[in-house]
Amino acid sequence: MQTFNFNGAEHLIRQAQEESMRGDHAAAVERLRKAVDMEPQHPGAFALMGDCCDYLGQHEQAIANYDQAIRIDPYHADAWFNKGMSLKSVGRDAEATQCIAKSIELYCGR
Repeated sequence: MQTFNFNGAEHLIRQAQEESMRGDHAAAVERLRKAVDMEPQHPGAFALMGDCCDYLGQHEQAIANYDQAIRIDPYHADAWFNKGMSLKSVGRDAEATQCIAKSIELYCGR
């Protein structure tokens, strides 16, 4: 079993969550980049960075961040769902549907 030291990264991620909730998505992305430099295997950081990039209209970058979150944790239902929504934003409807279906399976425990 792999263990992680998320202390510093977790603090940065919490700060980024607060910035994102205040609508400062660009600042949150910068903070999250620092967090993943410290802990490159943190799926939540990549998923949140995807959310922030999506809010900024950077859908392709959002998709790349969701992909990284999913590579680290293939059971990250939120990353699958949000990737699907970003894919839909760029007109990739078939892929979007597959990702959203995968998120539903994970949410339902299948």
